[in-house]
Amino acid sequence: MAFLSPYFEYDAFVSYSHGVVGPDSDTPLRDWTLELVRRLEADIRVVDIEFDDLVIWRDLHIDPTIHVTDELRGKVKSSGILLIIMSPRYLASAWCKDELEWFRQQVQDRERDHGRVFVVRALRTEEGRWPEFLRDSRGHPLPGFQFHDKLDSMPFGWRGSTENREAYVKELWRLQTALTRRLRELRANAQRRAQPQRVSVAASSQRRVYLHSRPENASVYDEVRRVLMQDGIAPLSTVPDPGRDIADWMRESRARIETARHCDALALVRADNNEKFIGDLLEIGVDERERIQSARGTPLPCAVLDSSGEDLPIDVSSYGIERFDVGRDDWRGQFNGWLKQAQ
Repeated sequence: MAFLSPYFEYDAFVSYSHGVVGPDSDTPLRDWTLELVRRLEADIRVVDIEFDDLVIWRDLHIDPTIHVTDELRGKVKSSGILLIIMSPRYLASAWCKDELEWFRQQVQDRERDHGRVFVVRALRTEEGRWPEFLRDSRGHPLPGFQFHDKLDSMPFGWRGSTENREAYVKELWRLQTALTRRLRELRANAQRRAQPQRVSVAASSQRRVYLHSRPENASVYDEVRRVLMQDGIAPLSTVPDPGRDIADWMRESRARIETARHCDALALVRADNNEKFIGDLLEIGVDERERIQSARGTPLPCAVLDSSGEDLPIDVSSYGIERFDVGRDDWRGQFNGWLKQAQ
């Protein structure tokens, strides 16, 4: 039973070419792909216990891009996400040639439910040969996930190579994070479509805001926290403990998500123009916030309480994130008005 069951039979379908010509040929591209998917599944299950039932379909023996059967078409349609392993041989496959119209429809069906097509760049390809339905609105190929060296085109981890291991692990983590986030969204959307909307009633009239800052910005955090409390707002946070490895980081992340899901808003304190804040903004204000919204079934308003005196170096307005300059005398009134409207 898949994570997306009963809405989809499979959580993801891996579309890839084995890269073989004859039945007795060596299969490094197939082996590389299957190892990537194996690692992806293992990492997802270790990090996120809710994905114990994860089902990613791939054919271990028959190249699915050569033998496009009715059964195979059914498996694609029954999958929540289409994961494409891009290579020159993939572009020459039946799915991108003989079955072009059918394959186009599978991609476009998923694009109507945003973000259901993932592209893993395994080998360098001629981007001019990419079909138009694997391009963005400006005609550029989907950026996807970079799993090969841009200089020599060798895939990370090719034939067991340890070169570029750090790049491989980082990109695998990025793929895992994006895939689990999208699966949560797909399930939450499917559940909302299947069930009538229910209006939740707050258990307390006091407004709660999850307030995050980096440990080195404790003095600015304490001042913002004091002001919020004066305005009748309860600022909540977890004890910052970055730890020494990924397991410690994930424990802190889970605690933060569990706390924030019961709050009325999420606020991130920006003390200065240190670039590390941008990482927190994207990881917590965007990625974790999406997980929180999926878990609670309602949007979570997000704001940056900024004492740096400088504009944000990136535009996050598309994510519904508001910025309040705490150096302005009227920021408290503006923030309170925003919070009330958001509630």
